[in-house]
Amino acid sequence: MAKVARSSSSQSNNNILRVHKVKVYFQLYPGKSGNNNERSVSSDVEYELYLNNRFSQSGQLQADGSAEVFIPAGMSAELKALGSSYLLQPAINLEPYNSIKGAQQRLRLLGYFAGAADGKWDAAFDRAILNFQADHNIDSSGNLHNETYDKIKSEFGE
Repeated sequence: MAKVARSSSSQSNNNILRVHKVKVYFQLYPGKSGNNNERSVSSDVEYELYLNNRFSQSGQLQADGSAEVFIPAGMSAELKALGSSYLLQPAINLEPYNSIKGAQQRLRLLGYFAGAADGKWDAAFDRAILNFQADHNIDSSGNLHNETYDKIKSEFGE
């Protein structure tokens, strides 16, 4: 928590700055299987981050093709890389990782699921689970069992 001095030296104000740490991956295919050279587009790609249409940060992609950026809550963010612009909208509320909707949200953010995280089981979600299980050497049953939930949690977080 930051302390900010007020006009009177005897008073202070505690302000909270909420910042989303976002890691964006530019990879040839999703997941963590294979090595960085196989997955990453390139580590010499430069990127720029704009917050509310103003330049904020620049850098080069990491060896795994990722860029880690910080977005203050309530700001619009645009990442420019590879000749394109990407609107970044951090997920504010994630459902529990061990629910269908929570698994959909996390698999979507990991690049496995392109559908809407609506808690409904469909063919696209089934395919996402099977691909995730195959990439992580989990019994590819297509079912969301404890081992799959635990691996989603370890790969993404709660």
